[in-house]
Amino acid sequence: MLRAAAAVAASIGLAACASISAPAPARSSAYADYLIGRVANARDDYGAASDRYFSALARAPQDQALLQGALVASLAAGDETRARRAARMASREDAPAYAHLIRASDALVAQRWRTATQELDEVEGAAAEEIIGRMLLVWARTGERRVDEGTQDLAPLTQIRPYGGLFAYQQAMAWDYAGRQDEALAAYEVALRGGLWLPSGIERHADLLVRRGAREQAIELLSAEVNRPNPALAAALERVRAGGQASQQPLTPARGAAVGLYGLSAVFQQESDSTSGLTSLSLALMLDPDFDGARLAFAQQQARLGHTATARAMIARIPANSPYAGSARTMESWIVLEAGDEEEAVSLARASAAGGDARAQRTLADMYRNLGRHADAEPLYGALIEQNPQDWRLYFSRGAAREQLGRWPEAEADFMRALELSPEQPDVMNYLGYTWIDRGERLEEGLAMIQRAVELRPTSGAIIDSLGWAYYQLGDYAQALDHLERAVELEPADPTLNDHLGDVYWRLGRRIEARFQWQRALSFEPDDPAVIQAKIDNGLPALPPSRSANR
Repeated sequence: MLRAAAAVAASIGLAACASISAPAPARSSAYADYLIGRVANARDDYGAASDRYFSALARAPQDQALLQGALVASLAAGDETRARRAARMASREDAPAYAHLIRASDALVAQRWRTATQELDEVEGAAAEEIIGRMLLVWARTGERRVDEGTQDLAPLTQIRPYGGLFAYQQAMAWDYAGRQDEALAAYEVALRGGLWLPSGIERHADLLVRRGAREQAIELLSAEVNRPNPALAAALERVRAGGQASQQPLTPARGAAVGLYGLSAVFQQESDSTSGLTSLSLALMLDPDFDGARLAFAQQQARLGHTATARAMIARIPANSPYAGSARTMESWIVLEAGDEEEAVSLARASAAGGDARAQRTLADMYRNLGRHADAEPLYGALIEQNPQDWRLYFSRGAAREQLGRWPEAEADFMRALELSPEQPDVMNYLGYTWIDRGERLEEGLAMIQRAVELRPTSGAIIDSLGWAYYQLGDYAQALDHLERAVELEPADPTLNDHLGDVYWRLGRRIEARFQWQRALSFEPDDPAVIQAKIDNGLPALPPSRSANR
């Protein structure tokens, strides 16, 4: 049976992969595949794990450990066919938790509420599995018109920040489905203040406002700055402004549960539990196959794990008419670039940008700049600025490209314009202030600007390094040392930061420490290893007579 709500709350910080702690299978003939599958699961190689578990199940089809591993691996790999197959193989009584969760999800889609409830009453396992079961049970009971029973368990959880917003959204949608609109609106307001941004929940909130005749409130909600970049919310805003509904599909228990699991996946991901995050998203897609936001999140998580093929296969399932189609193509180009194929990545980005979409054009410009192709990036930023002359980010990006091209007066003007549009942006202040000092211009103003950037972002190793390097350039090595050591503490694997720290050690006469730091910088694959190797071999050149460490 499902445990108490307290266990659910505790499980938010307890995200364990159930397959890792499962007992060994009984039949020794399957043991090798089981072990390999278990190791693959532990390494987040879910496709390989699934292959091994199903190979072992062919010889031991009722082994609970193999079934558990197969269920987790196939869900985390996004293989719904295999996941359902493993769930069918499991017995009705003592099945692994994920078998019950899969069967309950399918029952919710088919509106077989009692079957779903019966399956969920049998869920018992790791904390992650039980909280997923609790989320689904809310919707099984809501489908049975027992909405108070479903939402009652969630009430104390809505106060847990920053995840309380997720549970408040679940309450709101359940009451909305039950026709209790006043209670639903109150819960949506609680959710907005709950500390967890959930685009699908915001869309449902806006939809209820429209149905209540509060169209202007819905427009205000969807127009909020935090919501505008989301493609689905942008599309919802267009529909509402045109006199339509915010959501294109009616709310059902299956769709409500899918939104809950989508939000839950973000919680698991924040707790560094990739496996539960991915299984939650797979279940969400079983509940709502049209949920492209979940599909995109699944691809993003797979890409972070280095599973390029799996990520691209999931992206390919997002149709061209989806609000997320542009985001999907953009994500794919970055995934390919991260995988090392620059030519294909640029080709994908160009194809997306050819359609005239501003976001795709921005992606292409950013990719060119990322690859050091500043001459290609600069005119693209210029064209984007003509379309949106109030976006400070575009001026900042074009300024960075122009600075790299040696066009400093134009770059400086772009940075200044970016700060006019959005004062006290730490990245802009850092770049401009550092460049002034590096060029020997406006030294006091540049130093003050970097100091302010550090105040605004005190945990940024890169910005603190800029402050330290500014002091280094001014000859104040004692001040530089404090900041450069702090920067390396924050970002110990950054080659530039380690290189800078080595330089200040050398100027302070600490030659052994300097060479050690340069050697560390060299081990982190810097852009120009020959320059650092020359420092290790020969040290730094002597300062000109006019330069003083006490300046």
